Amino acid sequence: MLFDAFICHASEDKDAFVRPLAERLQSQHLEIWFDEFTLDVGDGLRRSIERGLANSQFAIVVLSPAFFAKNWPQRELDGLVAREVVEDRRLVLPVWHGIDRADIARISPMLADVVAIDSAAGLDEVCKRLLRRLRPEESPLIAARDELIRRGIQPPVISDEWWLDMVEASNRVPASGAMIAPEQVWGRWSFHLPHRYEFGTARGLHLAWTALQVDWTEAAEREKICQTTRPEVLHDFIARWPGLAEQCLDNPDYLALYAPQLTIPEFSGQFTTAFDGMLAQSIENQTAARKRDSRSGTGLTADGTVPLCEKDIALRHPSLGNYEPRSIACFYVQGEIFAPPTRCHEIFDYAIWLLSEESCWLPERHRAFLTRGLRDWAAWPNDLGRGRGVAEDFVHALYHARSQAGFLRKRANIAALDATIEESLAKLGVTDDVSRVRTAFLDEGFIEGTFELDARKAALRR
Repeated sequence: MLFDAFICHASEDKDAFVRPLAERLQSQHLEIWFDEFTLDVGDGLRRSIERGLANSQFAIVVLSPAFFAKNWPQRELDGLVAREVVEDRRLVLPVWHGIDRADIARISPMLADVVAIDSAAGLDEVCKRLLRRLRPEESPLIAARDELIRRGIQPPVISDEWWLDMVEASNRVPASGAMIAPEQVWGRWSFHLPHRYEFGTARGLHLAWTALQVDWTEAAEREKICQTTRPEVLHDFIARWPGLAEQCLDNPDYLALYAPQLTIPEFSGQFTTAFDGMLAQSIENQTAARKRDSRSGTGLTADGTVPLCEKDIALRHPSLGNYEPRSIACFYVQGEIFAPPTRCHEIFDYAIWLLSEESCWLPERHRAFLTRGLRDWAAWPNDLGRGRGVAEDFVHALYHARSQAGFLRKRANIAALDATIEESLAKLGVTDDVSRVRTAFLDEGFIEGTFELDARKAALRR
């Protein structure tokens, strides 16, 4: 273990000055070697002290009449002076306690020549001056450690290899559709972290934010926090991880990607003001686009006009932005192309979730709109069955049928559909009746929709 400072002192000075000094420095989140903090029952005194002397960045030496009257603290000082010679740097930070320069000059002229702090200045001043050396502004790791502690997180000591992992993670780039190795980019629930490419304390803050983001992104993957998560669970998740609510409030557009259900007014909670502002700005942008006779987005709306707002905030708009359902369903499931990834499940799984009782917390208007959108989009067969044995039979039967009626004629096809639905419910962690979900799947026209899409494609090719 590495220590920021070793305190060398005489035991006679412990109660009046040294212990309060050590406690004050420790309260500033410094790792201090002080016998009462560090030694446990059974520890070898000499070896423990030698380890402390060898593994401390600095040594605070409390020089007093009692110090010079005893051999043991002076032997510690001799060891520290030897380190200074070998390392060619100043590591002894002297504190005069009940003694002055003239007294020290008579005993040790070399020590008298070193700038010291007089304890008569008071504990606050002594700590303030020591902190200037023990925690310099340009130390990124120390700044990162202190920021994490301030946020209620106790990170490992600076010497732990965990910090190397954080430094490596801090170099990840935001995911934006670029073809970069997955381990080099941030994934779902990541944000642009502050102070990137800076130095000193600012770099330390970037490292601290990196550590925070590593924690919450890993938890989001583990807990499958996504578009199917209930709003109350989402709010609890955001509140649980230090720093995450700040990032969500500062970047509501990213929050709308990861948790589009929170843009629905009933579910916005603490993000209401941020989403209201986002919608107002989006309406203003689209109004300006219409005045310019822009054609942008006209292929996505129900009447071929410019959308009333951008897709990421459409679920908040009174008329859902005038979008075709498939446009918003596609966004809900997989976000934007040049943005961080948002998909957590296969498209088919999202359809099954919408048809299950588990999605009943959605307002019926939004639920029906998204269900129709997934049906019209008809993209669910494209990735269904990749690596999933039971789904392959269903997809194979689907592509060999010429209509929904033809598909339903064979009991084996229905059995394959049921098995695929059952597997999907299990993946989602949803308990529902398979036959009920299958009936809803057929009634909503999901299979029919694939044949309609195939027919439209065939007509375009003719």
